[in-house]
Amino acid sequence: MDIKNKRTGKMIFRKHRRNTNARLTSLVWPSRFLSVVLFMLCGKAITAQNASNGAGTINPPPLRLSAHDLSIKVGQTANVLLFPTENFKPVFQNVTESIYLVFHSSVPEVIQPLDNITLADATGLIEINHTLNIFALDAGKLTVTSQIVPQNISIYESTNIYLRVEVYKLETLLILSNIVGWIYFAAWSISFYPQIIQNYQRKSVRGLSLDFVFLNITGFSVYAIFNIGLYWFKSMQQEYYVEYPHGVIPVQLNDVVFTMHALFACGITVVQCLIYDRGSQTVSDTGKMLLCTLLVFVFVIFIVAASKAISWLTFLTWCSYVKLVITLIKYVPQAYLNWYRKSTSGWSIGNVLLDFTGGVFSLTQMIFIAYNHNDWASFFGDLTKFGLGLFSILFDIFFIVQHYVLYRSHAAYDPIEGGDNPSDPNQYDGDITTSNHFAGGSVDSADMENGAISSGDNNYDNQQPPISPAFVAVEQNDSQHAPLPSTTNPESTD
Repeated sequence: MDIKNKRTGKMIFRKHRRNTNARLTSLVWPSRFLSVVLFMLCGKAITAQNASNGAGTINPPPLRLSAHDLSIKVGQTANVLLFPTENFKPVFQNVTESIYLVFHSSVPEVIQPLDNITLADATGLIEINHTLNIFALDAGKLTVTSQIVPQNISIYESTNIYLRVEVYKLETLLILSNIVGWIYFAAWSISFYPQIIQNYQRKSVRGLSLDFVFLNITGFSVYAIFNIGLYWFKSMQQEYYVEYPHGVIPVQLNDVVFTMHALFACGITVVQCLIYDRGSQTVSDTGKMLLCTLLVFVFVIFIVAASKAISWLTFLTWCSYVKLVITLIKYVPQAYLNWYRKSTSGWSIGNVLLDFTGGVFSLTQMIFIAYNHNDWASFFGDLTKFGLGLFSILFDIFFIVQHYVLYRSHAAYDPIEGGDNPSDPNQYDGDITTSNHFAGGSVDSADMENGAISSGDNNYDNQQPPISPAFVAVEQNDSQHAPLPSTTNPESTD
């Protein structure tokens, strides 16, 4: 009878695993959908770029600057050359009055005001090169724009004559800022792997919130669309410069590399969730509803952008907003799961510590930049970046408290199927490890069936599952009435 019940239990377990696998596999479609959107977006961008190239090149403007971005120390001077192009004469040869180029600074008293430049007068053209001397008076960030005077002269738009100037106090802080930037880049890049390594060593993802996993890969997918769209496609960049003529593309190569690497690491974690033991864990109904809502939103704005009702830049901007929303909520399911199980087993503390390190150094770099450029308005004004960084750090602190203070000595118990009390030690499922740094132990189904328990945390070696008081009473009662086993032929017993 014991063998029959054991086989029946194995069949029920395998059926349950197949159903759970089917439900989780159905959730892989968000990444497939976002991949299709990215592919279609790339095709659309390439088509638009080819169409723009085929329409003919625009003649170069009459005037150009040798540089648009300057970084100057307080008390020093930087020189920028203003020179005419081959189109200077055709534009200004028929003027009958003097024409001046006037400069305006967005922030006063940071650099010495620039003198006006005479481009042409009634006596003839002035084609000599002009040198702009930018002397730094105080730390700050500003934009210098230009304007043609008199304003009724419409022969030339001077929108390409502008400067973005950063004046800093200490060169040492520039070096420290770069070092800190590389530290948090490395910390955030490595932070994905402690969880991956722990899952591999345990052959289990019990204790890792599947809501967090799927929200994370969805967030990095839409963020990859934003970064790739703005970094690699000229048509997207042209739309950005139309919207912000003197702005800077907010995506650099390191942003693209980090996002693609994060997407790759999240993909590995998703695969681990599909193939490793996860007990009764699955994506919650709330998580499914949230994922579906966000994906439908991305799909709708993609269709609207493809129909040219909104620009592709607007589509990319809304994709970045989806990433921000996911970043705000993705840690909540994991924090709740830790509280529900009264344990952090299965959730890598190495991931938390590295993420905390990256967040702290990221805010440190923002402080260095704000102080060195006397630009505290941008530090507190960019509530999105500052708020997200601070929010992530607070969650990391909460996870650290859960791991090292609240649940440091608690064994990891999961409720059995149909259990009502998740913290009841009688609802034991075999996971007794609390170590979740870079390695951990768990009990697989084979060991449970054979009556063996694999070694996990050293503090819990040789620990047996807790026995229910009701089970002890039943055993004692049975032992009083059960006949003594036969010693003549033990193999003949059923």
